[in-house]
Amino acid sequence: LIVGNAGVLLTKCLYEKRGSAKTFKIVDAGMNDLIRPALYEGHHEIVPLAEPSSGDRFKVDVVGPICESGDFFCQDRPLPDFQPGDYIALMSAGAYGFAMASNYNSRPLPAEILIEGGTATVIRKRQTLDDIISGEL
Repeated sequence: LIVGNAGVLLTKCLYEKRGSAKTFKIVDAGMNDLIRPALYEGHHEIVPLAEPSSGDRFKVDVVGPICESGDFFCQDRPLPDFQPGDYIALMSAGAYGFAMASNYNSRPLPAEILIEGGTATVIRKRQTLDDIISGEL
């Protein structure tokens, strides 16, 4: 799957919420950006962009900011540690990531960046709120 494996969704960890039974890492991407995990339990490897301080793995749920029980990227998955402010990559998001993305909860579609030979080019700008509501007025 050349297309699927070539696409990566980058997202920033906003918060960490530790409960008695679970640890949640809340990121700025949501199920509207990559619906596959919520829709049919699509598995995407999750890799912190910064080198983890240790080789330890911690069982976490990586979830989005949308107030829906289905807004998750993984549940109870052992991952290298990352903290609020760190970026993570959700791998193999190319085949159906953007094609299945939506404006659910009035969230803008993400930008798409093509990297070729070390050069990054924005091929689709991130939507603005004005872009979203322009078709409604």
